[in-house]
Amino acid sequence: MSELQVAIREGHCLVADGAIGTYFLNRGVSLRDLPLVVFKDPDQLVGLHLEYLKAGARVLETHTFSANRSKLQTLGQSADVFALNRRAAQLARYARDMFGETVFILGALGPLAEPVEAPLKSSISEEEAVAIYREAVAGLLAGGVDGFIVETLSDLGTMRAAVRAIRLESVLPVVVSFAFSPEGTTLYGVTPEAAAEAAAHLPGGPPWLVGANCGSGPAPLLDAVLRMAPITRAHGIGLAAFPNAGQPHWMEGRVGYQATPEYVAHLVPLLRDAGCALVGGCCGIGPQHIAAMAQGLDRGAAPASGTVRFVTAVPPAEERSPAPATTGETVVERIRQSRFVVSVELDPPRGVNTHRLVEAAKRVAEAGADFVNIGDSPMARVRMSALGASRIIQEEAQISAILHFTTRDRSLMGLQSDLLGAWSLGIRNVLCLTGDPPGLGDYAQSTAVWDIDSIGLVKVLQRFNQGEDAVGLKLGSATQFCLGVGLNPNVEPVEVEYERLRQKLDAGAMFIMTQPVYEPWQLLQFLEGFGPIAIPILVGVMPLISYRQAQYLNNEVPGIRIPDAVMARMEGQDTPEKGIELALEFIEQIRAAVAGVYLVPSFNRVEPLLPILSHLQRFKSSG
Repeated sequence: MSELQVAIREGHCLVADGAIGTYFLNRGVSLRDLPLVVFKDPDQLVGLHLEYLKAGARVLETHTFSANRSKLQTLGQSADVFALNRRAAQLARYARDMFGETVFILGALGPLAEPVEAPLKSSISEEEAVAIYREAVAGLLAGGVDGFIVETLSDLGTMRAAVRAIRLESVLPVVVSFAFSPEGTTLYGVTPEAAAEAAAHLPGGPPWLVGANCGSGPAPLLDAVLRMAPITRAHGIGLAAFPNAGQPHWMEGRVGYQATPEYVAHLVPLLRDAGCALVGGCCGIGPQHIAAMAQGLDRGAAPASGTVRFVTAVPPAEERSPAPATTGETVVERIRQSRFVVSVELDPPRGVNTHRLVEAAKRVAEAGADFVNIGDSPMARVRMSALGASRIIQEEAQISAILHFTTRDRSLMGLQSDLLGAWSLGIRNVLCLTGDPPGLGDYAQSTAVWDIDSIGLVKVLQRFNQGEDAVGLKLGSATQFCLGVGLNPNVEPVEVEYERLRQKLDAGAMFIMTQPVYEPWQLLQFLEGFGPIAIPILVGVMPLISYRQAQYLNNEVPGIRIPDAVMARMEGQDTPEKGIELALEFIEQIRAAVAGVYLVPSFNRVEPLLPILSHLQRFKSSG
């Protein structure tokens, strides 16, 4: 038994999607070109699939209603049937993968250009029809469908041929659906009762579900379903229903349908209570209708005693895809709310034990830090993943993280995968960095990747924020990453840093974090030379703990330059008090020029930072 069948056996009434053909026809695609949308406009088709999924559908039909040799010939097309069906299934799967929830895909098979072995009309033989359908079925299977729906049937011979073709190729579940007019028969006079009986006695056994689609609006379709229900119930077959949005009419130069989402939705509980295990839409039904139908199932009253109880598999809109409880606040959001923002930089552990890291994060959070920023194997030394550490800190210390993310260690494909994971794990702030060369660290033989640099990373994440990846493929939904960039006011020649900063701003950076600075003139001189900067700046502050440490930083750590005046004041100092005093003086002097600071502890010890954090709390409250 397939997963799709199990879902129904467990008592779920699944919501399917709505119209595809009328959607594209109303956007100017000709009837002749409609089957080729999978090749000519795949992004639009994937986008429509996603709209239906976001509306509440959990079953997608492939866009293959006319993708058989018989119908394509009547349209004057000669497309490769196998490739057309495979590609349509792949696009539906692609939309499902982007959506990220359990979704089932039905390969759609529509009628042929002529009925099959009709007694009073030109028709084709069953053997020929089976051969035509097998081409399409093979493509759909290659594309990875979960089942099949033979839809908009008008004659019993076509049903037999299509189901036989499927069963010759596959054991996946089959849905058959007839198109009944408001008068209660198909184009060739088949009644709902006759359709249900014929389906129940198909060679090889009945299909999984039998139902009605197209042909009429919700009310006549409900009548057809109710007429089928006693027969399907007697044979243990489920029902399916896909109404149109009312009867078609000509409106403003195109075919229109007038049934509102609310009207369609109010009949959905009745369809469910009649025994429908699958409810979706046909012509004129769009994402708004599907959203209303999904909600209608949730609101529907319980069926009368003795009837089958189907419940919706789609949770209410407010319960779908909840953001993780540990989703972080963004730096920009916090700056809008606070006069001054403070982050503390912590390095992940070298091993797997995160206890010390979490305790440090908790201490600085309690002391008033707004964020913790997590280094990404700084100085090219192996440490725990910054992404993993950020998630742990947000979850266990309840403080938002700023994820340092370098392009050194990941290919363009790999870094995008990691950042999609970061978003799903609740990480909202990313500091985009190029990263230190491996030769600086303890794995000098390691090879850097650097497919892109920090500027390229900002551009990639801006594309994420627009709902697409680096090459323009749709993600299904847009991220809202808050993008930070690094800045080194200490660098020489300064013109190179000016140009890099301009490129970062043009790429879409949202905030800046500087290398540690020790004298106000180091920062202010840089800013004056560059000119106005429209995004907030968090200046790096690394309190000195001794004169020996100051000498080491000034002479051996790239990106740090300690002025002579500061070195002179630290001379002879072996305790952190003087360094704390200098840090507080510095912050007071530059506070008007920046949006906040990020504090860098020496040796990952946060205790010397606590007096500074306490002082900054008073600083915030005093404005």
